[in-house]
Amino acid sequence: MHNAVRKYFALHHHLALPGIGNFTIQISPAQIDFINRNIIPPPTAITFSNDNVMPDKKFYSFLSHELNINEPQAEHQFTDFASSLKAQLNEQKTIHLNGIGQLTKLSSHVLSFQPEPTGNDYFPVLTAERVIRKNATHVIKVGEQEKTSTEMQSVLQQEEKKVSVEPRRERWWIPAAILAFIGIVALIFYYATHTS
Repeated sequence: MHNAVRKYFALHHHLALPGIGNFTIQISPAQIDFINRNIIPPPTAITFSNDNVMPDKKFYSFLSHELNINEPQAEHQFTDFASSLKAQLNEQKTIHLNGIGQLTKLSSHVLSFQPEPTGNDYFPVLTAERVIRKNATHVIKVGEQEKTSTEMQSVLQQEEKKVSVEPRRERWWIPAAILAFIGIVALIFYYATHTS
């Protein structure tokens, strides 16, 4: 019975044990580590609430299929299983649910839950290296427009040709004209002040 219950919990991420409480698997989204170029798998956490909720019909259908018995027998066996777990918890104050975690009874209505560590054995850390292929076309966003890499290469090559084709205008005469004007003004000023 315990293996079937654990399998249901792994597949459906929720398990209700009557008289004990509810177990839920919470999965956070995967994360991207840009610096180390890794994709970190989604972390999972098992939580426990002391609510007294009965399992649904889907659970008993799953149990009957796993144990090859009809649903009323599956419901009866599960009720006995949950009762034995509750009795064991009352006597020993601690029970270990393999694949889920450990429950400890602190007082008559207070239970403490310590989940089993969930490793990322099924989903290892993935290395995400950028693959650059020569002569492969991909989409590039330029401002608000999307262009392909080949279109952008042709645009850039045309701009390079324009720059190299245009003759460079030499403008050396602009600073020379400014200096000549300053020199003429200085001479006029000199002669105007010294000749009178």
